Amino acid sequence: MKLRRAMRGRRAGVLLAATLSGAVLLAGCGIPDNTEVTRIGRGPSPGFATGDENVPGRHERNATNDTAEFVRYYLEAAGGDPEGALERVKKFLSPSAAAAFKPPNDIKVVHLADTPLVNPGSDKVTLKVQTLGVLGRDDGVLKPPTDTGILTYELNVGTITGQQGLYITKTPPVLLLSDEALTTFFERRTIYFWNTDHTALVPDVRYLPADMPSEQEPQQIIKWLLLGPSQWLQGAVEPLPEGTALLGNVPAVADDKLQINLSAQAVQPPDDPKALDWLRRQLMWSLKPNLSRVLELRIGNQEQTDYDSNDYLTSNPSSRLAASPERFVIYNGQIRRVSQTPGAADPIPVIHPDANRGVKAAALAQSPSDRRYAALVTTEGNHQVLRVGGALMGQQTDLLRVPLPAGTTGQPVWTITSDDPQTGAIGLIIVGGKLYSFSADGSPLRAVTWPGQAGWISAVAVAPDGRRIAIAVGGKLYLTALTADGDGPHLSTPPWRVQVPALRSISAVDWGTETSVVVAGTRADRDRVAIIDTALDGTDSTEPLPDIGTETVTYLTAYPVSPVTGKPSPDVVQYTANGAAFDVLSGPVRIGVGDLAGPVPNPPAGVVPTSPFFLR
Repeated sequence: MKLRRAMRGRRAGVLLAATLSGAVLLAGCGIPDNTEVTRIGRGPSPGFATGDENVPGRHERNATNDTAEFVRYYLEAAGGDPEGALERVKKFLSPSAAAAFKPPNDIKVVHLADTPLVNPGSDKVTLKVQTLGVLGRDDGVLKPPTDTGILTYELNVGTITGQQGLYITKTPPVLLLSDEALTTFFERRTIYFWNTDHTALVPDVRYLPADMPSEQEPQQIIKWLLLGPSQWLQGAVEPLPEGTALLGNVPAVADDKLQINLSAQAVQPPDDPKALDWLRRQLMWSLKPNLSRVLELRIGNQEQTDYDSNDYLTSNPSSRLAASPERFVIYNGQIRRVSQTPGAADPIPVIHPDANRGVKAAALAQSPSDRRYAALVTTEGNHQVLRVGGALMGQQTDLLRVPLPAGTTGQPVWTITSDDPQTGAIGLIIVGGKLYSFSADGSPLRAVTWPGQAGWISAVAVAPDGRRIAIAVGGKLYLTALTADGDGPHLSTPPWRVQVPALRSISAVDWGTETSVVVAGTRADRDRVAIIDTALDGTDSTEPLPDIGTETVTYLTAYPVSPVTGKPSPDVVQYTANGAAFDVLSGPVRIGVGDLAGPVPNPPAGVVPTSPFFLR
């Protein structure tokens, strides 16, 4: 399994240095009133200019005479500028094969399940691949494939009389790109859309060609925003107002300033300062890698406004994540803090000390400012109940009792939290393999219909934005989005399947960054359990713990890192297996009684900490 790598990026300092030489020619000065609207769509492309920084090198057709290596180079050819993908691929084909090659426009991203099988004495090469997604050429979205499992493709590779090197003389009519080539020839970029309440920006992952000149990137990002969110987020996020268009082209950065000019429809209602502020925050987050210092935004015929403050960062909940989290475990029926972590000497938030008993699992969350929320699964005789409540920071409250149906109960998790006690908070919990929602006001559980293929739900995890959900159903991993209206919370349709090539089945999941998750499950190559850190689409991963034995991971939690840090993976990951809790370090490290904050007089024999969690 390949190691996960940071996608190629070009940050503001590098961008500024690269574009200063062209500033005199490219810098814009203001857009006249009769500027034409930039049309969004595929037109003729001369290809990207060369000479930009960090442009990956390519392997040409005649770079090798080794058949297996030649096929790997062929699986790179579609990477980069999508308008030139077909011609680059055709350069590997014989003239007759090229003339007959008429694939669909989109690019199929595949993981090689085995090395290309070269048959001695034959020109036939067999590829066994797992399709991870289909890359849209217009929107940069890697959509889930309809064909899952291992597929077989057959190629013919040979020579042509009078020509040097190898050629593909027969190939299936599809543009194939290996997942390794995806990470080389594309940069994973995040654009943002407001949730429907305008309380937080929600990330949406796209793929930007690595050979695109940096001065062209902002215009591409704006085009993606105009096309709207990915399908699985629709309904949970808000697209730009209807009729929004880009006026003219986005000039290169000049004098530390990035200029964006949008049509008057971009701000609705017109002249609403709050709507304008929402728009500039969305743009500044989506264009963050390209912002050197100032965003100059002009709407219609209005005067431009310059924004140079970092206050936009607070619009993304991930930016508010602590550098080091407050950590808790369940020990002997109580929530206990972990020593040598933030707040280790503080009281447990929200709950009165006498309510901290009989606890099997718990979740603690914080609103954007000053409220805290608690959800506890506790025992009452022979059955379990949920107790919930919210209070101002530093205060406690009586928890409200919510009956639970019969069945195995999972870990509760808060999703939408509010500063307004009247709005409260919404959470999710798994009982008996089914998903339910609960509220901080103690109202009865509501069943949340799973819109995908039926199966036992073993884990649910909520991204820091509170809308994106990762969920393990029937041993498979899916992404979906949560919406909450008068009919109660529901999940977007259809959910997007995520294939993690290293794992045959998945039992637990949590978010590691805003664009990646940490999963646990049984390996595809042997009956052993592993913990994998993977991109949301399964295309790029590392293996923090490649082998932790045969015990199923029944629960996993990670504390996501802020995108502001630039870290590609979380610092803290913990899990539960066989009733014990572990830290994921260089290896699994058991969390013991000695790790608890405060004294533990007369610890009961055989009782160990379990169900670790964080204040989120």
